[in-house]
Formats: sequence, C-alpha cells, structure tokens
Amino acid sequence: MPGVTESIRTTCPRDCYDACGMIVIKTDGVIDRVKGDPDHSVSRGTLCGKCTLAYNAEWRDPKARLSTPLKRIGPKGQGEFAPISWDEALETIAAQLRPILAEGDGASVIQTHYTGTFSLIGYAFPLRFFHKIGATEVDPDTVCNKAGHAALEAIFGTSMDGFDPRSAKEASCILVWGANPSASAPHIHKHWLAEAPGKVIVIDPIRHPTAEAADLHLQPFPGTDAALAFALLHVIEREGLLDQSFLEAHVSGWEDVLPTLTSCTPEWGESVTGVPAALIIEAAILYGRGPSLLWLGQGLQRQRSGGAVFRACSLLPIATGSLGKPGTGFLYLNGTDSRGINPSYLPGAHLNPGIPLSLSHMDLAERLEDADQSRMLFCWNNNIAASSPRQARLRAALTREDLFTVAIDLFPTDTTDYADIVLPAASFLEFDDLVCSYFNYSVSAQVKASEPIGESLPNQEIFRRLASAMNFTEPELFESDTAMLAALLKQTGLPLDFAALSVRGTVDFREEPLIPFADKKFATPSGKIEITSLQFEAAGLPRVPVPVVQPRPAEGRLRVLSPASPWLMNSSYSNVEKVRAQSGPADVGLHPLEAQRRGLQAGDSVLLRNETGQLTLQVSLSERIPPGVALVHKGRWPKLDPSGANVNVLNGGERADMAESSSVHSVEAELIPLTN
Repeated sequence: MPGVTESIRTTCPRDCYDACGMIVIKTDGVIDRVKGDPDHSVSRGTLCGKCTLAYNAEWRDPKARLSTPLKRIGPKGQGEFAPISWDEALETIAAQLRPILAEGDGASVIQTHYTGTFSLIGYAFPLRFFHKIGATEVDPDTVCNKAGHAALEAIFGTSMDGFDPRSAKEASCILVWGANPSASAPHIHKHWLAEAPGKVIVIDPIRHPTAEAADLHLQPFPGTDAALAFALLHVIEREGLLDQSFLEAHVSGWEDVLPTLTSCTPEWGESVTGVPAALIIEAAILYGRGPSLLWLGQGLQRQRSGGAVFRACSLLPIATGSLGKPGTGFLYLNGTDSRGINPSYLPGAHLNPGIPLSLSHMDLAERLEDADQSRMLFCWNNNIAASSPRQARLRAALTREDLFTVAIDLFPTDTTDYADIVLPAASFLEFDDLVCSYFNYSVSAQVKASEPIGESLPNQEIFRRLASAMNFTEPELFESDTAMLAALLKQTGLPLDFAALSVRGTVDFREEPLIPFADKKFATPSGKIEITSLQFEAAGLPRVPVPVVQPRPAEGRLRVLSPASPWLMNSSYSNVEKVRAQSGPADVGLHPLEAQRRGLQAGDSVLLRNETGQLTLQVSLSERIPPGVALVHKGRWPKLDPSGANVNVLNGGERADMAESSSVHSVEAELIPLTN
C-alpha cells in the first residue's frame, strides 16, 4: 500500500530577517522532507541552502542530536558524559541552586542566552525562571547590536519600529547601509530588493552579491561610515534637499549639526572614506530626492564608533523629512511590540525579587574567572565558547571545577563540552510557537510536526520542570504553551486562534502597510527627534553628532571583518556536515593587491595574530575586499576546526562607544606567512 502523506505548514524561527514559511512533508507519520512553502510571500517555495541542508539532515538525526540528559564524567572541556534521567538531572541542578538562593546570592548565578531559536515562547519564557531567582543576565544584544539600539532609542524613542517593507512600492530609493542581505536575508535579497521599483544603493566595505546587484555601491574603508554620512548630508544641504518645515517642527538639535556640514564636501569624503566624490554626490541626490527607505544593518554598528555611526546615519531621514510618510523611514529591527505584543509578558520581569542585574558579553570571561561573583552558569540558546569575545580566556574560565555549569542545546557544542549537566532541547519542528519577523510586519505559526527526539524537551518545558524541582509556586512559571499562545494572539488583536493561524502559516499584522511615526510623535523626553541628548553625553559622546573617523590600521596590520557567510550566519549550522563541506576550510579573504604586497598566493597558510589570540587560516583572494582588510567569516565551531578556534579568538572584547556593545569589526591583527 502507498504511504499516507500529509503536509504541515510551519515557519523557520532562525535569527534571520526572512522568517520563511515552510512545508513539512510526512509519510506514514515520519518527516520525509522540509521545504519552502510555495504560497509564502518570502520563501516562495524554496529555503536558503543552509536551512535546506540542516533541516533535512542533522536537525532530524537522532545520532547528531542530544537525546537524553547527560552528566559530566571527565575533565571540563573534553565532552565526556554519561546519560542520566531527567529526575536526576533536575535534582542535581536544584541541589546546586538551593544553597545559593538560601544565601541570597542569586546574582552569582549567571545566565547567558540568545537566538538559537527565535520563536517567541522558546526564546523568552525561560527568562521567567531567571527573574524568579534574581540571576545575572548576560545581555544578549551586547554581542550583536546593542549600540545601534541605544543610539536610535535616544534619537527617536525607539529602535524597533522600522519601515514596513511593503512600502517599498512607493519608494524611489532604498539605501542598504552595513547589511548583507545576500547572506543574512537571502530571500529579501532575491525577491524584495530585486523587485523594488526604486533605485537601490548599498554602502558596505565588502562588495557582496547584494552590493554587486545594486544600482550604486559605495565602498568605504571600515570605520569611516560617519564621515561618509556627513559627506552625503553636505550634498543634500547644498542641493536644497533639506526638509526645513519638518526640521523646524519635529527635530531638536539640527541647527547644531549645520556648521559641521560646511567642510564635509564630497572631495573631503573621498579623501577620508575612499569613496569617489562623484558616487557620493549621485547617492546623496538619489536619496535626498526621495521618498527613500534606509536599512541600517546590524554589522554597521559593530565597531568602536558604532553609536556615533548610527547618530550620523540617522541624520539622513531626519534631514530630508523621510519619516512618517509612505515610502519613507528607517529599519533596524521591527519588534514584537509593533504587533501589539506586550514585551514584558513572556519574560515575566515582575518575578525578579530585586533590581534586574545584567552583564555585557565583553565582561563575561572576567566575571566567570571570579568564583565569588559566578558560582553557577546556565547557557541556553547560544554557544558562548564559539561566539563570545576573549575566546581563549573564556574557555579557560569555563574549566573551573567550582563553576557548576548547565548547558541546554540540541547538539553537543563547544559550550556543552564544559558543562556539568547537559539538557537536550527540542527543535522548532517539535513544538508549537509563534514567530514574528523582525523585517516584515507579520505573525507566523511554528507548528509541531513531530515528537521531540529521544527525551528532548522544548525550552519552556525544561524550565517548568526545573521550577517544579525547586518547589517554586508562582503560576507564571508553569503557564502552558496553549495558554501563552492564546494570550499572545489575543494581544495582537488578530481575529484568529492558533489552529486557524496554523492553516494559513503567516498573516500580515495589518492589511495596509504600517507607517511608523505617521503622527510625528516620538517617545523622547521632548516628544521630538532628539539629535542632541543627555543620553549621548552620559555615554561620553559629544553632544552633537560628529563625522568620527577611526584610524587606519598601523603598518603591517589589517582590519578584520567577520560577517556572516551564505552558509554560516551564526554558529547554528557549523556542525552540519554538508554545510561544512560548502564552507570549505577556514580562510582569510584578501584583495589580490594586499596579498601581492605580502608575497602571498591563494591557498597559502597564514597566521592571523594580535594581542588576544591567533588563528591559522588559508588565504583566499577576492577583489570584493578592499586592501587593508582581512575577511574571516564567523560561525565556525572551534572544536571542529584544526586550529581549535574561530575568529572570535582575535576579539579582545573592546567595547563600542555605547551600551557596552561589541566592536568586533574594529579588531585588527597582523598576518604572518607560515612555511609549509
């Protein structure tokens, strides 16, 4: 008899702009294939390469997945474990935690998490447990995008209400600055940008495929973005493209910027950034005439001057009045509260018995070295041994025998190798949840397509059980998935329940495109856009935005950029065998002229080294990379590479100028040829 086939519509919850719709094909109750949903407006029937490979292999492979709780039986870092029961695992954790809480020392429990899954409940519900015990949170955004958030919040009152991508049909220009959609938003690159009627401008040091496909590509040297913004503004002012009425009515501080613009000519911009003056003029006029959209990439602010850069770039929509009208606005990330969801509901911050404590990823290694300040560590939804700065120092701290460590993951990662107890997490295919794209204003169903592998459990169920083992009684710690899904959908105001949403897969939050700031009201102290702000002065920045330029690398050194690649946006796929095959050996990309100056050829082995660490790599050559830059893609698992490290071994944890955020794209290193 032929097998019984069924199709389940669900959503990819990866940390990605796309939030693709998917179809899970099952035969006789077993998943046969995961593919793109042909009826989904983003995926249009295909998934990106990495998700196609991962979701049809290791993510459904019991041999690759963690399937039972584990207890360490060997040295920390060696990954030697024995299986145990859930009861033993939970009681072992509770026995370590109870005396810490009895001493009122919950702050010495460090918990680190991020976007291993970005579905709403799986991402946020566990925070209720940590708020209950008063743990110290390692602020997840400090390793990624915190400086940009801080700058935009100070200026506009929010960083999470961006343009609606559907408004592109009314935009004459789309400016993508410091984002690489071809790697981090492949379907947006393939469809949205390609089909937009307006001109596309890309500003990025790397001529990636999105930049290559653009109408204009401006290629500044890293660290000169703020200067480029001021050069663009000079042209906009010179050409009479300022929106004076908007500036007078809705902006505070513009008059303080004007004197600086005078000397920021296109010719000056070329001398500082390397972008030809003619391109600066052309781009400024295209954007300034509008209506224009500005997409600010997260990679743009991962530099020492990240806050200053965002202040400068945000002046473009402000100066031209490109806000609050169809076809205008900026986008950093679109938050769930823009779809009516209460941001405090799932995390349950009210459960915290004191003042919430947080820690920057820049300080994590140092904190874990201190036995008084870190007695217990929980790692869930992330792989800190691969993705956090000061990699060598951090991994040494993780070997502390008196640091009781709990790791929760789908796979045996670099971080789980250091754990005392490892708990197996269920994948997104194995529980119901919601997904809210941080690009489109959509709400999507993540639908359970199969039972969890082995004894693995969804994040939320793990923490419900841990709360029970601790004899906690707060109802919020035990709220069911069904109740939370109903509450979340009620908050959106959408006229459908989870079952109805599951049939449709994805729905738009509103039928017509949203226009942020349409009322010209801003959640700042003055109610206006605040170019100058006490928040900037408190952060140690100048009162007025300035065209800051980071110094070029010293003689012999290179600026190291470590963006996503088409195969590794973060460390989520590095253990997928076919993804690793596509990625090839760890390499450092150089411009041919840079390689020639150093006597290097493609395939040569080199050592990339600085004061923090060193990494052995293979040279690759590309004219897409400017001279003076070393391109090393992020996301590789150190334990799966011969060098036992990845690019974060070079990241010394230097902070950006705001919010104790990462400045990983300001890392510099020397390149040393290795003899064969």
